[in-house]
Amino acid sequence: MIWIWTASELFALVVLFGLLVGSLTGTTTVFASFDRTLRIAGLVVVAVELLIPVVVFFDLRRRPDADAFWLHVAAMPGINVFGLLAYLVARSDR
Repeated sequence: MIWIWTASELFALVVLFGLLVGSLTGTTTVFASFDRTLRIAGLVVVAVELLIPVVVFFDLRRRPDADAFWLHVAAMPGINVFGLLAYLVARSDR
């Protein structure tokens, strides 16, 4: 059940990323009413939100004793920064 949530969280972030890119390139008008600087800042935030689960995923693949729960925590938007810190602490304890 946790993979369904993880996939949906990542899918929502990818869609948001695509909409922000589309608003900057002029292919969509979803966020066109916002200032260009704000859209670029949003794009950077969403990119970081997507990068954190990727980093955790590749680290989990290297570690045979790792718990996949951390990937779910890393995929939760907004919470993933704290999840990454908790993952790094739990990782260093082993």
